[in-house]
Amino acid sequence: MADVLLFVKDFELGSRLSEACVDGGTEVEFSDEKTSPNDFSENCVLAIIDMEEKVFASVGLISALKRRGIKVIGMMRKVNKKEQSKHRSAGCDIILPRSSIVRNIPNLLNELLD
Repeated sequence: MADVLLFVKDFELGSRLSEACVDGGTEVEFSDEKTSPNDFSENCVLAIIDMEEKVFASVGLISALKRRGIKVIGMMRKVNKKEQSKHRSAGCDIILPRSSIVRNIPNLLNELLD
């Protein structure tokens, strides 16, 4: 079974994302700024990162995830071209508005995990 890493500090959003991912047939692991990439499960194939959290919005985190072959979905309150370009060049596969991420999880899981 595929694992999804959640880099989200907002408890309500994290709960909703976790529920949507579990409903989509994946396992979920919550990560924080202290989690080493070496601690990620070997089954991790997807990471969802809240780009509004400064500790998670680094290109270094995105690059570390990509080196492990993990697909990355970023979310922001308002997607702006400059930030989107920076995160995409670091390896972020998709950047979505925070308001639409939960309802799009089933489609994203189908698209990115197949």
